[in-house]
Amino acid sequence: MWYETLTLQSQLKYRFPELADPDTYYGFRFCHQLDFSTSGALCVALNKAAAGSAYKCFKDRLVTKAYLALVRGHVSQSRMTIRHAIGKNTTEGMTHMMCIDGTEGCENPKPCQSELIVLEHGSYSGDPVTKVLLQPLTGRTHQLRVHCSAIGHPIVGDFTYSYRKDSSPYRMMLHAYYLRIPTGKELIEVCAPDPFITAMDSNWVPQSIAHRLDETIQELKDKVMQKEEEEGQEAVLGGGEQEALSKPKSPETEEERAQCEQWLAEWALE
Repeated sequence: MWYETLTLQSQLKYRFPELADPDTYYGFRFCHQLDFSTSGALCVALNKAAAGSAYKCFKDRLVTKAYLALVRGHVSQSRMTIRHAIGKNTTEGMTHMMCIDGTEGCENPKPCQSELIVLEHGSYSGDPVTKVLLQPLTGRTHQLRVHCSAIGHPIVGDFTYSYRKDSSPYRMMLHAYYLRIPTGKELIEVCAPDPFITAMDSNWVPQSIAHRLDETIQELKDKVMQKEEEEGQEAVLGGGEQEALSKPKSPETEEERAQCEQWLAEWALE
């Protein structure tokens, strides 16, 4: 069995040895995961209580995440919602992959939704690409990579979901840019600097702007805050908390929570 030796765990342990926790499976209390070749913001809890607080936010779907990506081709629609259900690929030689519903060998596909906003059109090493902001509204394994591939615009450098064709870039161009976790004691909100700029990678040459990144993120923040305010008002005006305690939980809510718990379990076993 092959294992990568230069891991996030090993780098964290070298840089912050005092924060390592030998009682945990990975040596640190990771609150969520990023794919191996995805860069960006990742939440690591400092203690068990903090981990529990963050986990509850993920479980209750209160976390907001947004990713930057360079995808192959020029995406024609400036905004789109991708709703392909995703399941495990059971085809021989592809069991490490996920797939969309309708694909031969697709097992147990579940509803998934991703939002895509075009930021810039340009080129990478002379080939047409689009810089996009992606927001996963569900949490299936490899969701953004599968969804981008499904609409005909695979992520630049994604060797797996380009079906072993895209091997020339030095990395997969997917970056966890924005992370918001509203824990009970504090609001955790971070942006990991955008790596897809010409100053960082001269192969990327933007040609036209569809939406500005800072304005798009602010729009996302405003929507989240507005939703939280509306839910808070409903709870006060309608005795929402009391009503929630007395009413039985709907099957949909239970299913959503089960999916979230399964998602957390999936990465823990990988």
